[in-house]
Amino acid sequence: MKQEAPSLEGVQQVVSECLRSSHFTVERVLSGVSTYVYRVHSSGKVLYLRVLPERELSFGVEVHLHQLLRRRDVQVPEVIHFEHHNEILGMSIMLVTEIPGIDASSCASFDRYKNLLKEAGHQIARIHQVDVDGFGWIVRGDASLEMTLRAEKSNLYDVIHAFLDEDLSILAGHVISLEEASRIRRILGDGTDLMTRHSSKLIHGDFDDSHIFQQDGRFTGIIDFGEIQGGSPLYDLGHFKLHDGQRYQGFDALAAGYHEVRMLTNDDHSEIDLWALWIGIRRLGMMYKRPWGGYHEHLSRTVKQLLAQM
Repeated sequence: MKQEAPSLEGVQQVVSECLRSSHFTVERVLSGVSTYVYRVHSSGKVLYLRVLPERELSFGVEVHLHQLLRRRDVQVPEVIHFEHHNEILGMSIMLVTEIPGIDASSCASFDRYKNLLKEAGHQIARIHQVDVDGFGWIVRGDASLEMTLRAEKSNLYDVIHAFLDEDLSILAGHVISLEEASRIRRILGDGTDLMTRHSSKLIHGDFDDSHIFQQDGRFTGIIDFGEIQGGSPLYDLGHFKLHDGQRYQGFDALAAGYHEVRMLTNDDHSEIDLWALWIGIRRLGMMYKRPWGGYHEHLSRTVKQLLAQM
């Protein structure tokens, strides 16, 4: 059960106790989806307080993850304060440093963008070296800083097929044709073996250029691990490819950087396309009843382009 976003006054009290100071300002950041996010300006530095809406869940796993990734030279925020259950807010909190700059899509030139994406490819490949026990959403219920990342399901097949028939039934005859729905069902059915051939690895879960940060064209880090899962290491590349081209076309540069850390084969590229198709159908199925907009258009257009190439 999600709790309402805490009041600014409550957040100010929490930040004051965390920093042992009253010399700061706080503002709500409305871009957070899985967590409530507040920007803190203190002594010339910017910090972010993240609040987990579900009372029974904890940031403990995510704190462990940030520490683990930083030891592997992945540029992610540093956690400077964590509580499983903050008494003032009644929810788990995590205070982290800022990744400076703005997202990669705001890059001034395509050449700079390509260089950023190549470095992001190196970084996401390192993230995919982290083992996970199980598949699907990472379990967040434990208060301790666990040394093992655990996911909800024992196999990836169940994740892939949990909503596929339902999503295709909703979309068929509306967003996609009946013939396209039939082809997608067949392609993903035949492709399941390819998509499930890996041991479970950590995936970002929402990886696109809005979560890749840069400052003056220099890569500064990857943000927002609120959607972390265990699954195929190629899921994130599929997610990026699905969302690519909303301003620049960056997938080839990302894949080139990834390839320098972990070689991508022809089978890998086929699997990336399968994940892009699967994620597109899942997102459209989830969003079908919402007012139609630019994001719907992009997803439906990309799904049809992928299907035409398969």
